[in-house]
Amino acid sequence: MYFFRTSIKSVAGLVLAGTLSMLGGCGGGGATDPFASTPAPAAVSVNPATVTLYAGVPATVTLTSGVGPFQVFSSNPTVLPVTQLVSGAAITLVANPIDTEQTVTLTVLDAYYGNSRAATVAVTVKPSPLLSTLTVTPRASSPCGSSSTGSTGSAAATGPASVCSGDTATATVTLKGANLAALPNRQVRFDVVQGPYSFAVDQAATVFAKTLTAVTDQNGQALVSLRTDVVPSQVALIRATDVTSGNRVDTSFTILEQTNGTAVLSVVPATYTVKGFYTGECPASAGDYVLYGGVPPYTVVSGLPNAVTLTSNSISGQSITVGRSGGVFTASNGSSAGCGGYTAPLTITDSAGRTITAQYVVQPGTTDRPTPPAPDALVLTPTSVTRTAVAGFCAPGVLYFTISGGSSPYRVGASVAGFTATLGTDGTTLTLQWTSATVFPTGTSVNAIVLDSLGKVATAAVTCS
Repeated sequence: MYFFRTSIKSVAGLVLAGTLSMLGGCGGGGATDPFASTPAPAAVSVNPATVTLYAGVPATVTLTSGVGPFQVFSSNPTVLPVTQLVSGAAITLVANPIDTEQTVTLTVLDAYYGNSRAATVAVTVKPSPLLSTLTVTPRASSPCGSSSTGSTGSAAATGPASVCSGDTATATVTLKGANLAALPNRQVRFDVVQGPYSFAVDQAATVFAKTLTAVTDQNGQALVSLRTDVVPSQVALIRATDVTSGNRVDTSFTILEQTNGTAVLSVVPATYTVKGFYTGECPASAGDYVLYGGVPPYTVVSGLPNAVTLTSNSISGQSITVGRSGGVFTASNGSSAGCGGYTAPLTITDSAGRTITAQYVVQPGTTDRPTPPAPDALVLTPTSVTRTAVAGFCAPGVLYFTISGGSSPYRVGASVAGFTATLGTDGTTLTLQWTSATVFPTGTSVNAIVLDSLGKVATAAVTCS
């Protein structure tokens, strides 16, 4: 009898061994050990691990591995503040102004390992140069007007320059250190941002380019010459960038059309357009216009006085007066629902009787307003979740749902035994979790359920596929 039982066991063992041997020799036939453990994820890593940046100039480091969400901590938040919680794969760094070079260490934690396997980034923060206003100055004998200046990081000009079409001008900017000392021998790149003009590459002005790098002199000033094309009146934009730090300054100027040495009566922009977002709704807005040429003063009249109001020198009405070439007036409208859009002609007349017209265009949006859910509707968000199966089963996990609407307090539950639903201390978070003891095969689903105090029920489906 003992021999019989032993023989059966031996035969069973041989059969099992043979079966496993056949599975192992199938040449990648897709067999997977359902009891194999899932490998641990890679620890968080950051690229690059060493960064040099200049105060005020953004830089980015990338999270190349780890489990999100991530946390970031700065060893000196006064110099380099950071957003502590990072949900994506990039960290944007912008340092505050400093007088001397500083070293800061960033510590990055992921959601899986936390402090046990943190990554660090060594950051060297250098002072950025101070760029003075970028100034565009027309040639001394130009009939078209004055200089313009723009401050760091701004594309706006105060007193925009007027450069005749087909004429020349200069653009200058001064670089200073944190101690306000001039920075000589520093490269500054000038760029055409918008408009028909170019920079003179050689002193004879025979070669022109849209980008030109100049070197600051002993006073820290960089200067380039530019020439405008022969074009109708329009706005142009220019930028100067410190090549070393990336710090930059923008400004604008106006190219003026002229006839027989006299600037033509013109308005910039010729058309201002404001567009709403939602269908049938027009937003309130205001647009500035600059007048050039002709014989000032100018009279401006709104063709739709009930819809568009004109303002100049704090005086508003259907008709206003602009006293000088380069003067500004503002057209504005109020918001309105059930708006089909309209165009208001703005008639401009100079003292010699010459007339031109600008337009102020108001357009409704094209997006339908979303329909808000009923105030008492009970909702679980998200309404559905799909988990990816491995070897025919979904791994243990934890899911979070937000409860909104209905009438609190709420009660929560799960539709399948082995899945546990709990209500968070905030009273609106439903947590659904299951362990390795719960079998969650492909093609099955479980519902997270919430019941409010009035008997309303909402569900969210979790599917294994």
